[in-house]
Amino acid sequence: MGLAASQARFLGLTARKSNVEFQGQQINQARTALSNEVNGLYEEYNNLDVPTPPSVSDYTKTTYKLDSTYEDYAIENFSKITDGEYEGYYNVKLSYTDSVATVYPYTSKSARITAVNGDNGYSKLTFELGSEHYSYDENDEENSTITKITSDYSSYPGLSTIMEQEGATDGIYYMFQRDGMYYYTSQKDLEATAFDETSSTGENIYSGSYMFQYQGSMNETKTIDAIAALEQDSAGRISSIRVIDCEDDIDLVNNTYSVSTSSTQDERAYNDALNDYEYKKQKYEQEVERINRETEKIQTEDRSLELKLRQLDTEQEALSTEMESVQSVIEKTIESIFKTYNS
Repeated sequence: MGLAASQARFLGLTARKSNVEFQGQQINQARTALSNEVNGLYEEYNNLDVPTPPSVSDYTKTTYKLDSTYEDYAIENFSKITDGEYEGYYNVKLSYTDSVATVYPYTSKSARITAVNGDNGYSKLTFELGSEHYSYDENDEENSTITKITSDYSSYPGLSTIMEQEGATDGIYYMFQRDGMYYYTSQKDLEATAFDETSSTGENIYSGSYMFQYQGSMNETKTIDAIAALEQDSAGRISSIRVIDCEDDIDLVNNTYSVSTSSTQDERAYNDALNDYEYKKQKYEQEVERINRETEKIQTEDRSLELKLRQLDTEQEALSTEMESVQSVIEKTIESIFKTYNS
């Protein structure tokens, strides 16, 4: 190889080595950026609030109940009156549990309903609910197990409550009795949701799930306000209450009641706190999963860059070795030329 060729080769190797070094610098910068991302994710993880499950003891409260009242009154809360006519007495909120009527759905998952249109509603109607069978025939109402209702709604158990919830004041309803309960559906609901085919004999037919309604009851906490004098025992607990004024229940006024004390768990507050904990726990686990997923992705990218960097290091070592070889050839060539001219 001549001197010019060797120098050209050396310059080419130098350019390649510079390019390899530049690529290595870019990879190192990229790895530094990835490292900063991992540190940011780690900081996010450290800043996450780990949810703590609620303790039952935090939701236990002292309950005061009035003895010998026709309602099962309990003292919900009280505050002292600091001025005015009743200064020195207490504003007291009394609560009691009342049973109220409400509407519940009953859904038959394997219903078959057939109906024949009449002049006023259906002239014939059948409900096949699994193994149970109910029917209505306007020509044989006495033996029908479905009752057709067009008026006098209040005389049918629970129907007024159902109509009130629906905002209805009239209409045609169908009722059947099962295990002492009365179940209802309306002509309007049947027409709107039930029938999907008509037989050759004119019967409307439906098969599938169908929902009826019935009246049940639920307990509801109600409150009244009163002004009262409270007596406390040596432990600071209320021992008796004398009602001074109560517009919501005048029968309590001027009566003194002993108060029984018990500790009860505020189940509603505890369940609310537990639901909140479960929600926060789910969000926390989702955030941890996201951080872990993003960290794993960054680590995979970093391993790929590390492999490329090792390849560049190997290439750079090979280029350095070849450059040293070419440099040696150039030096020997120059030395040979000088010897020729000096001789």
